Amino acid sequence: MFVRYLMPAAALCIAFTAPLPAQTLPGEITDALGRGDFATARAALATIAQEDGNALAQFHYGTLLLQGQGGPLAQAQGIDMLEKSAAQDHAAAALLLARVYLTGNIAGTSRNPERAAVLLLAAAEQGNGEAQYYLGLLHQNGSGVEKNLEQAFTLFKSAAENGDHAAKYELSKAYANGRGTDVDSVKALHWLRAAADSGLGDAQFFLANALESGQGAPLDRIEALGWYRRAAENGIPIAQRILGGKYLTGNDTTEPDPNEALRWLTLAAQAGDPGAMHNLAVAYGGGHNIARDDAKALKWYAAGSEAGLARSTYALAQYHELGRGLPADIKQAALLYRTALEQGDKRAALRLGYLTGQGALDAYMPPHFGVDWTAAAAREGDENAKNWLRKQADEGLRAAEVVFALLLLDDPAQAADAAPYLERAAEAGEVTAQFELGMLYMKGLGVTLDYVQAHAWLNIAATSGHAKAAETREILGNLMTPDQISAAQTTARVFFETASQRRTEAVAGSRSDP
Repeated sequence: MFVRYLMPAAALCIAFTAPLPAQTLPGEITDALGRGDFATARAALATIAQEDGNALAQFHYGTLLLQGQGGPLAQAQGIDMLEKSAAQDHAAAALLLARVYLTGNIAGTSRNPERAAVLLLAAAEQGNGEAQYYLGLLHQNGSGVEKNLEQAFTLFKSAAENGDHAAKYELSKAYANGRGTDVDSVKALHWLRAAADSGLGDAQFFLANALESGQGAPLDRIEALGWYRRAAENGIPIAQRILGGKYLTGNDTTEPDPNEALRWLTLAAQAGDPGAMHNLAVAYGGGHNIARDDAKALKWYAAGSEAGLARSTYALAQYHELGRGLPADIKQAALLYRTALEQGDKRAALRLGYLTGQGALDAYMPPHFGVDWTAAAAREGDENAKNWLRKQADEGLRAAEVVFALLLLDDPAQAADAAPYLERAAEAGEVTAQFELGMLYMKGLGVTLDYVQAHAWLNIAATSGHAKAAETREILGNLMTPDQISAAQTTARVFFETASQRRTEAVAGSRSDP
């Protein structure tokens, strides 16, 4: 059954406070459950649950069967018993069944949020805060019910007022983000504090963050430190990392403490926090009054790199390049620098450019791989990189011709040196070179001013898909005579005809090869 709506908010408030039917269990069963003697309780409950129709007995018996307590695991029978209890409006049974259907894959049951919503509604109407919370999540996400942020807010509010800690946290987020209600920073902070006070680690972390930043709460770094510690002690990895970082460097609220820094960073790193892995590696790399341990630094840089953290990969590459804690390995360093670049660390391009310019990578990669890297290093003033690019361009590496020419064009005084490289690359079909060559002819920069040649090369580049070339060609055309435009178009047409003929001859030649 698909639940499309809940009762209006006023009706909900009345329904949520409705009392549960009065039911009891024999004293010996209650005692057995209390002392954890599930075998005795299960045996005694079997008869009552089956014959007496006692919803409370059915709930406890179904729970024992479902969890395999006091006897063999009997999940299908346990679900059946919980269904009977829920049918008699037992809120706890309905809640447990709903969680089964939200999870799925228990005793052959499939995930069924629609059925879970029906069960949660039955429990929510009896004032069960946890059921209200879960039903609020379904409405918030549109799972099993229609998405309804206002209804989700009403449910979270009722659940929070009924003492559900997770609902307090959701309610704080609703007030903070205006989700289903008006934005109210005062109420958002109130419920965030309530959730934090209840021991919810995520709430403790975000309260600490709000207090430290002064966003959503009065600035109070000392109180923030206390909440970071509580969140860290509650097992929140990011709080452990932040706390470890504070002890590592020290600040106006925290004295440096290497032992505490290592303790918290290690816990966060072991929990899978990539930032903590990196910070721990930095700590072991020597500094912050922590003894240098390259083996441990390598271990945690590798872990951070594996987690996709670019700065860890870059640092790991440096260790391989320099031979820190292991034999120097330029090839492995280069591979790691490439990975760091792919992960987003732009420093890696420079380092690869420096190594390429020094010839350190010649044995490990074809020259065209290093063109962009060496260009980046050359722009930073590295002469080795610039000389390497010049050599590759002089030897006819097309990508190097273009990049080296553009590097020269950074200084307009070198335009005449750049023009021959652009000419060769443009003739070979490099679109960027075609556009740049057209611009040189249009400006008379490094070549003789020639609108016909400029228009022709811009036309060729535009035809090959260069958007800016098409725009510039149109502007240039307004300055030209019809005869000049005709001549330029003829030059472009001849270029494409010649290029097509060369391709045809190349294909024919390849087919005739033995």
